[in-house]
Amino acid sequence: MKRNSLFILILLLAVFIALGTLQNRHLQQLRASEAFYRWILAAATNERLFSDQSEGYDDKSLFMSIADATESLLPEVSTMENTGADPIRPVSRLGMVAGEQEHRKTLWKLVSGPVLAQQRQRFLDDARQRKLLFAKDIQYAEAQASGVNVFNLFFGFRKVAATFVWIQVDRFWHQGMMYRMIPLMKTCVTLDPNFVDAYLLGAWHLAYNATAKMVDTPQALKTWSDKYQTCLGEKERYYYLAVDFLQDGIQKNSDNYKLYFDLGFAVYKNKLQDYEKAVKYLTPATYKMYHDRWVPRQLFICLELNGQYEKALEGWQQYVKEYPESQSALETAPRFIKRNQAFIQEKEAEKAEAEAKATADPVAAQLKRKEAEEHTQAALRLWTELNEPFGDYRIARLHALDLGNEGRYIEAIGVLEKARWDNLSSFDEASELIMEFKQKGNIPLSVSEKKAMLRKEEGETCTGQPAASK
Repeated sequence: MKRNSLFILILLLAVFIALGTLQNRHLQQLRASEAFYRWILAAATNERLFSDQSEGYDDKSLFMSIADATESLLPEVSTMENTGADPIRPVSRLGMVAGEQEHRKTLWKLVSGPVLAQQRQRFLDDARQRKLLFAKDIQYAEAQASGVNVFNLFFGFRKVAATFVWIQVDRFWHQGMMYRMIPLMKTCVTLDPNFVDAYLLGAWHLAYNATAKMVDTPQALKTWSDKYQTCLGEKERYYYLAVDFLQDGIQKNSDNYKLYFDLGFAVYKNKLQDYEKAVKYLTPATYKMYHDRWVPRQLFICLELNGQYEKALEGWQQYVKEYPESQSALETAPRFIKRNQAFIQEKEAEKAEAEAKATADPVAAQLKRKEAEEHTQAALRLWTELNEPFGDYRIARLHALDLGNEGRYIEAIGVLEKARWDNLSSFDEASELIMEFKQKGNIPLSVSEKKAMLRKEEGETCTGQPAASK
């Protein structure tokens, strides 16, 4: 009897051990699949939004291997519109599908299943050997390399440690020690790559607080940056450090709209006035993930600033339909709808006028000039209805262009002189047009205008700038 009981006990113990082993293997499989999945999302984000940042690493090679293996298994995505991807640079089906929330379950099944078993193992091997740029903060592979070790003991405390590091960052900020903050900010997000607030606040410190008392660097004192393909001074470098910090956050947290919004709006729009890049990041934040109401509004404003009036108009009109009772739909949207309608009319007028000048057929030219005049009158009506300083400037600008076309340059300059001071946001545009009229009418330039023209003729260059980029 005792023997039977002992046998049963040993049998049960063996069963429990076997079940525990199976459960442990299953957990390891899930952890490996999760790490693999997170890496694919990061690599896909890199392919869609950034120029290749993984030179010297195996990310691109492994990602393309996965893309080839899943090409026929992934759903077809017909367009890259609203992803922020560069339409000129090719994006794999894997890269496009990874950016679509509705296809994530399909992607997870492939990532965790037998189809990508070979690539998953290669990922684990490369991650252990530090061959993958986008797996630097994915530590599951190391955790599986052995049993209980220092990493496993520390793993559960990384978020706590990141919080303590951030407290130190905040302390250095209040002490004015920016130079000590930056390395600690990077340490913080290395410990906890999902600490989104650390990315947001860190980028704000870099782009705003660190530069608050700095003056803009004169172009001649800037130096060329191969990494960013632009001229940088001390102040401008902080802007691009903020860009790098937020891009790293996006790669680690590809579904968080706040990172895209801060990069597009706070840095590219407000600090760098790079409206094309602003649109690039605000687009997926608006159309591919949950967001607050102010996100699409800033996208539509940047679309207008980037000259994409038709898309801006369409966006504002859709916004009114989605939030008909909101204050923005009742007050803000109608203004911007009218602005973009007016801009479209101006653009059509310029197009028709250019076609009139290009044709040798006098009848066709006359018809095009008539078409241009109709579009101009439509724009004037819209700017008048807008009834605000910016609209008044656009009316003055159109009037000045008419005077310039008639050769009445002094009168045109007089109109613009008043208009640029009445609406300072258009000062630079009006000043450019004034110089253009002065050159056409052989009217002497002021000293500051001569210097501006000289800089324009020589090109805005900086130390070390290659000739091809000038």
